[in-house]
Amino acid sequence: MIVKQVSSKGKGSFQALAAYLLDFKNEAEKVEGYDFSNCPFEEIDENISYIKQMQELNQMVQSDKSLHLVVSFQEEEFPSQEVLADIEMELLKSLNMQEHHRLSVSHNNTNNFHLHIAVNRLNPNSNLLVDPWKSKMKLQKKAEELEEKHKLKKDNHPVQLIVDEKVFIEEDDKRSKIKSNQYKDQEIHSGMKNLLTWIKEEALDEILEVLNNPKSDYRELHDVLAKYNLELKVRANGLVIGDKKRKLFVKASNVHRSLSKGNLEKRFGLFMETQSDVKAEKNFGNPKSLLWEKYQRLMEQRKITKKSELSLEKESRLALRESIKLKYKEQLALVKFNNNIPSNQKPQHRQIIYAHQKEELQELSEGFSQKRKDIHKQNRLYSYKEYLLEKALNGDEKALEALRRTTMSFKANENILRHPQGKVNHKLWQSLKVQITKEGKAVYELEGNGKVIDTGVYLKVTVEDNDRAILTSLQMAKKKYGDVLDVQGSLEFKKRVMMVNERYALGIRFSDKAMRKVQEQENKKGMGL
Repeated sequence: MIVKQVSSKGKGSFQALAAYLLDFKNEAEKVEGYDFSNCPFEEIDENISYIKQMQELNQMVQSDKSLHLVVSFQEEEFPSQEVLADIEMELLKSLNMQEHHRLSVSHNNTNNFHLHIAVNRLNPNSNLLVDPWKSKMKLQKKAEELEEKHKLKKDNHPVQLIVDEKVFIEEDDKRSKIKSNQYKDQEIHSGMKNLLTWIKEEALDEILEVLNNPKSDYRELHDVLAKYNLELKVRANGLVIGDKKRKLFVKASNVHRSLSKGNLEKRFGLFMETQSDVKAEKNFGNPKSLLWEKYQRLMEQRKITKKSELSLEKESRLALRESIKLKYKEQLALVKFNNNIPSNQKPQHRQIIYAHQKEELQELSEGFSQKRKDIHKQNRLYSYKEYLLEKALNGDEKALEALRRTTMSFKANENILRHPQGKVNHKLWQSLKVQITKEGKAVYELEGNGKVIDTGVYLKVTVEDNDRAILTSLQMAKKKYGDVLDVQGSLEFKKRVMMVNERYALGIRFSDKAMRKVQEQENKKGMGL
């Protein structure tokens, strides 16, 4: 998680900032969710106007009256609304600005889900400008704490490098001017550095051959890029080189200055995007799994559905609002031209009509506010890990395997059952209730407050003095790993395993030399040898 304090040029405008964050220009296409805090109204326009008016009360302040924070999460991370709300509150508490008026908006238009927080810097009680001391340092420190608290992927927070940086809002029609330390932070999320290095190492020589050939053209440049599953396309006012199937791209001029839009147009004429028929011979990184592709399609469908439902909600809300206003406008006209009502009583009638109109509009606003919340909830985006957990709980072995990408290790004193050669088995035990952790460990409750923790590579048994629990764990291990087991752990656990195996005639043999020797001796006694 990376937290940025964004600087605006000049005095700035909360209204303009809010319009950008809420993406008014594109009908909220990139907005995942929004919320106003410490504001009295339900409607967006009314709250923006309220904050604007509060800022205008102090005409002495010449600097920017708004604070803009951006909280960016790593790819595949989509924190819940509850987590986002806590992150927002804790960050503002670190600046002692939790009571200030603010707007928070989450965006999903980049590789990394991110949260914007726009705060009125004027204290709501004193109306004096608040400029927190060492705010960037405080925000980085709090970011580390929040990563730990909410189990988010950890980023570097080099406070000493961030103090003097300037960050500008990235808009569709503007170039982002980013200092080197911020650029590195973005690389951590998007993989730009790895892709950039890979292009330079693998493809740059062939690209330069095309550029140095006086007879070459755009088609040949697109063909050589397609060979590496890359494409050259326009982004903002320049060009980027991106992976054809994934949202990974780098500035073309960062690969080589000859690939800037200006230099290419001097060389080949007006830039043209072209689809090449050349099949890719090399790909950057490891291709995503089928599960990842399904997850991406699901999230994309949720975005489309949410946008459509919010658009219909807005149309319906505005239409009903206008119909209510029209109804009461007609009632006011009837009062105005009704000669049976004395003139001195007409103001009282109008007040009653206004009160009814306000009440009905309030009910409408509350109803549609809840409807918007329901739309966001039903179409919420969530992390790939959460998707894998959901699939794994429904018995998808591939999903469980994906969760267990990291090597599962155990301590010498832990009670472990596993295959002697490390065979892996990701099947779940269907007869027991299971919980799956974020690391992909399947946890089963046993008798006597015991547990079996299944990592796919081994079973960890947390009880050693309960025969029924040991029996269940041995039955699971035999089903997963076969008749020969490697048993690790305490002497008491090994003794109990051997006794249960003999008592219930499970037919399990052991790879441990000492256990195998005892088992052979017992077998000889049984045969009278």
